[in-house]
Amino acid sequence: MEWDFSHFYNSDDEAFKDIEDAAKKSQVILGKFSNIDNATSSEDVKNILKELEEILTKAFKAEQYASLKFSKNMKDGSAQKMYGMIRNKAVQIEEILAIMKAKLAKISDETLSRWSDDLQDYKKIFERIIEEKKHILPEDAEKVLATFSNTRRNGLADLYEKITSSYIFEIDGKKMTGEQVRALRYDPNPQVRRKAMKIFFERYGQDKLTIEGLYNLVAKDWDTEAKLRNYPTPISMRNFENEVDDETVQRLIDVTIDNTKLVHKYYKWKAEYLDEELTLADIYAPLLKETKEYSFNDAKKIVLEAYYEFSDDIGKIVESFFEEKRIDVFPAEGKRGGAFCSYSIPNYKPYVLLNFTGKIRDVMTLAHELGHGVHGTLSSKQNIYNYHTPLTMAEVASVFGEFLVFDKLKNELDGEERKAFIASKIEDIFATMFRQNMFVRFEMKAHDVIEKEGFASYDELSDIYKEELEVMFGGSVKITEEYHKEWSAIPHIFFAPFYVYAYNFANALVIALYQKYLEEGKSFVPKYIELLESGGKDKPEKLLEKVGVNLKDENFWQKAFDYLDSLVEEVVE
Repeated sequence: MEWDFSHFYNSDDEAFKDIEDAAKKSQVILGKFSNIDNATSSEDVKNILKELEEILTKAFKAEQYASLKFSKNMKDGSAQKMYGMIRNKAVQIEEILAIMKAKLAKISDETLSRWSDDLQDYKKIFERIIEEKKHILPEDAEKVLATFSNTRRNGLADLYEKITSSYIFEIDGKKMTGEQVRALRYDPNPQVRRKAMKIFFERYGQDKLTIEGLYNLVAKDWDTEAKLRNYPTPISMRNFENEVDDETVQRLIDVTIDNTKLVHKYYKWKAEYLDEELTLADIYAPLLKETKEYSFNDAKKIVLEAYYEFSDDIGKIVESFFEEKRIDVFPAEGKRGGAFCSYSIPNYKPYVLLNFTGKIRDVMTLAHELGHGVHGTLSSKQNIYNYHTPLTMAEVASVFGEFLVFDKLKNELDGEERKAFIASKIEDIFATMFRQNMFVRFEMKAHDVIEKEGFASYDELSDIYKEELEVMFGGSVKITEEYHKEWSAIPHIFFAPFYVYAYNFANALVIALYQKYLEEGKSFVPKYIELLESGGKDKPEKLLEKVGVNLKDENFWQKAFDYLDSLVEEVVE
């Protein structure tokens, strides 16, 4: 199955027309916005915001379309050119948005609060501006930052992606994409796993000068902006965007480190079970010599049944992705690696990209990305300003979807098959929680070194990463030298610094939510749907209060690890 782009446009020309129209109208709206501080009527402000919403809808739709076509084949010159042209126009609109935000920041808190009370659909905009005032720069400075966004860290991250997505790996005479090589981590043969990952990471090391240069520039760009905006630390800028405080995030990071004993315990058991010394290339080694292969139709059936068993309404949303060909399934040369779900505007048409290789983990990935799709569809009840959640909430529906499929499959298995499947889920949770925590700790240390010393070499960054590997695994597996380079193969640290803790955050949240579902049964479903329909209209802590989650509870994060401990005990007993 490949994407059907007709849900967007019938031709590329229509996308160009939308972005051109949006760019022209954004100049007009800027003129109206210039006098917004003189607006005496909340209705006048509402009309301006609605007009801006129409402009943003056209712009985001065109940009999403171009981005998807580029992701499908990053070697396609015409797709690359279209994405570049549309992205340039989008940057012009972002410049105007930056100016508008700076103008709003000049308005008194009293006036902003009045508009917030009068215009409930736009309430969060004004509340957010009041909070953000100390971080918003003067108009000219905001315009400069927005103007150069394409050639700053965003452009550098795009260059990193173009370079690394072009890698072709040759293993035993067979040419493979990065996704196909990564899939070999699940091969029953340890020689295959170790050889594949050695070749994989050494390829990144061949471009060490380029990758170290890109990473240093991305980090410096992020840290400089954080300083300009008066954030106490680089991660604070991400935390503010995520609408959580530094203390909550640090507590999560610390609690995760406190529980690394679960990782050590599990992998020591796994080494004994497999009767071999494990290396990092073996952490996903299957417990059973014969691993089941899944066709995409198998995966489709499993995932649809799991979502329908939870809710007919959600099941219908998931099924629409298949019916409307909004999933691009298989690996291909030039195709972006990994998996994602793309949704930009409240249009009920999110799109999913996979690199499906037939492993059980791919079934879980399908469930994960379709969870994002459910969220993007349900939150379409919100206007464009409240549509997207912060990153801390963005993974909730996706991870919840994984748990639905996990429980469905687990309950259909017994004996060694059940043990092997639970073990694979434990390893996925380790990847989502402990590894992402390791990544963010690496980022914090790497940014600190770059700030203090002006530059960190590829080898220095690899040493920092090695230290974090040792903290996570604690001697339970052998850390081979090529794995020191693994940091350079983590796209998120280039595209979105400090993004990764959101996975850990969401996983802990979902474990709490899923336990509530198991306790409450079908009565939980409407509350869960309401949570997803709310999009980003409130801060995470307010949205979660409605489903009984208190982020301020000091023991909250530990509950997630207690659940994980119970899974580990079930396997190792």
